[in-house]
Amino acid sequence: MAVNRRSTFRSSDRVRRFVLARGAAFLTLLAALAACDMPVSGGAGQRPRIIATGVGTAIAVPAQGRPQGAVAISPQGGAGGSAAIPAAANPGTRPGTAPSSPTGDELAFVTQTLTQMQLRSYSTGSETCGYVGRDAAGQMMASVINTGQEASCYLPRIPNGMRVVASIHTHGTYSPAYASEFPTVQDMTTDARDGINGYISTPGGRLWYVDTATMSVRQLCGRGCLPQDPHYRPQDDGPVQAAYTIAELRAWEAY
Repeated sequence: MAVNRRSTFRSSDRVRRFVLARGAAFLTLLAALAACDMPVSGGAGQRPRIIATGVGTAIAVPAQGRPQGAVAISPQGGAGGSAAIPAAANPGTRPGTAPSSPTGDELAFVTQTLTQMQLRSYSTGSETCGYVGRDAAGQMMASVINTGQEASCYLPRIPNGMRVVASIHTHGTYSPAYASEFPTVQDMTTDARDGINGYISTPGGRLWYVDTATMSVRQLCGRGCLPQDPHYRPQDDGPVQAAYTIAELRAWEAY
């Protein structure tokens, strides 16, 4: 049985999401130039491969777990940031955890929970965050869902009796200053340090799965599969891949 622990702070993504927003705008410009067969300079060949995606389907990925005990999280940067975080080992085997798989009752429960979290984010202008897990009977349950700030959220205490499956959080409301449609390196490393996977929803209504066994993220469903912020502007997204490795996100955040 998991014990209560001090909150883990998911530090502000403002800088990272701002950088990603600039990168998305630049990639949109590159795509327009390429369509006109115009030459582009400035090392564009070093950028990660970009694939535009729409509404997708559920993707099965490896299970993951949650360690027993509090972990202090520091902000993680791009290529010039702190040391790399290793992939989580022995998924779903640590005390206080249960295996994670974004299918079946887990995916249905997460989708239902994030639907309500999205609506709260839009009404408060803040990120919301928490945990999903299983009770003693094996049924899906959620922790208290906290309301944070525009681009940050304190994760709540894990309730007694919950075996944690994954973290869960929204990316708040739409803003042209942030690339909120993308997970960040910090999203991935926060979950990896805790030894769990994660779910992330965006103002555009996308649902991402953080797989810390492979240190990658995948869209479980595309734009509009969850409630959208009424102020969301899809033309500001730039190209969005179906999946990213942590190396690709680090490279993009370094621009």
